Amino acid sequence: MKKIHHYILLLFLIICILFNCIEDAKAESISKIDLRILYVSNPDSSREKDFIDFLSKHFAVVQTGDLKVYKETDSKDFDVTILDYDGDGFKSPKPRISPGFSRPVITVGVTGALICDQLSLKTGYL
Repeated sequence: MKKIHHYILLLFLIICILFNCIEDAKAESISKIDLRILYVSNPDSSREKDFIDFLSKHFAVVQTGDLKVYKETDSKDFDVTILDYDGDGFKSPKPRISPGFSRPVITVGVTGALICDQLSLKTGYL
């Protein structure tokens, strides 16, 4: 039960940071959070670059992955994985997440809706 609470707190922390606008001067004075983040998306896109620039300012380790070839095992060395795709939903890679997958994952864009549908979650296209 403590492990579940730990992951919930990690996800809450990530969400708070992602949606708070912090001025550059303030961001530089804040030390980086000791979390390892894997951002998996469309490689070399401007969206990936923007996310990596932002995340790198706040987290100790930030790495990227390709959504087309993502597997659950890619997340094993990271505290949080962010799965994102912002293009045409019909052309989007369709990563599979098993119901037993127990790593913290944040889904963004089309990928979030696809995974929510796959796992029969109610948070699909909000």
